[in-house]
Amino acid sequence: MSSGSSAAADLARYLSFDDARRIARRKLPRGLFDYIDRGVGEEATLRALRDRLDAARIVPRILNGQQTSATTCHLFGRDYAAPFIVAPTAMAGLVHRDGEFGLARAAGAAGIPFSLSTQSISAVDEVARAAPDTDIWMQLYLWQDMSFSEGLLKRASDAGSHVLVMTVDTPAGSRKEWNIRSGFDMPFRICARSVADLALRPNWLLSVVAPLMLRGGLPEMRNFPEGLRPRLIGRPVDPGLRLIADLNWQHVDWVRERWPGKLVLKGILSVQDAEKAVSAGADGIVVSSHGARNFDASPAPIDALPEIAAQIGNRLTVLADSGIKRGLDAFRYTTRGASAVMLGRLPLWALAAGGEAMVRSAFDALQHEYAEARSYTALS
Repeated sequence: MSSGSSAAADLARYLSFDDARRIARRKLPRGLFDYIDRGVGEEATLRALRDRLDAARIVPRILNGQQTSATTCHLFGRDYAAPFIVAPTAMAGLVHRDGEFGLARAAGAAGIPFSLSTQSISAVDEVARAAPDTDIWMQLYLWQDMSFSEGLLKRASDAGSHVLVMTVDTPAGSRKEWNIRSGFDMPFRICARSVADLALRPNWLLSVVAPLMLRGGLPEMRNFPEGLRPRLIGRPVDPGLRLIADLNWQHVDWVRERWPGKLVLKGILSVQDAEKAVSAGADGIVVSSHGARNFDASPAPIDALPEIAAQIGNRLTVLADSGIKRGLDAFRYTTRGASAVMLGRLPLWALAAGGEAMVRSAFDALQHEYAEARSYTALS
């Protein structure tokens, strides 16, 4: 390998979550970085995610005669190389020019599923064409005009998605003062701070926004109905495309009746709601606090998971997310009853830091760490 190739490989090498996050912070506009990085309110729940994961101990089993440990898992009728799923994250296409395409291709290379957000910059059929070897799941935020949501369900099914991840813990957008100050949203709010923010990151404008504009104009949420898509700069969100504020179990029934594939409810933190998910015909749930981004008094999912998994784990598939920085964190979740975990901020920081190549490196590192953790408890 030439010295130039070696240098390029080093630049794309993922070392840790914190390392990738530091690089991302230097590259991204502050408003976009904060949108991904921060929580809500006083961020007590965000701090608790790390504290509770660190407190989750696992007793090693020694002399088991194993050097490595398998990482494969089986979810919704399909086999995967590791118990990881790329979580649906809004506007990932603004993080790097590779965008959702790069995340999806990296997931396919790692043998894991990729969940596309309703609020993505690339549409589900576009991602399916760009990453034909990837198992693409579709995330759903239910819109006020449910005929629009019905159209999205058909679009996702036609694109080959067999798993729908319905987010149920977001009846309305959470008020975040750092987003208000920065002006970061769709559409982007022009103010002194937002203009200064962009002026300090000209490389982001040239390397991310400019290629998107050359491909198809201003960045927009392409899963939204044509003609009504929120853009980086432009019209406000149409009232029919706002989130349903009175989201309830009847809405889950409505989705269940119309979605032909597997249905996963994301944002469960109580046994009572997990039981209702079973009754509603869900095939799985995600025990999640939405990365501590919505409600600042939520319990840490690692604490809520064991009771939920014990109660309903034999009746549907239990997944988990929030706060995962290493393979050991993923293992903490699986030892407490999760069949697999969703990864949100981690692949976004890798994408921002080094594009698709670094996301692939991140998944390799995570799988290695997960196997390493398992080797300490595997029985001979």
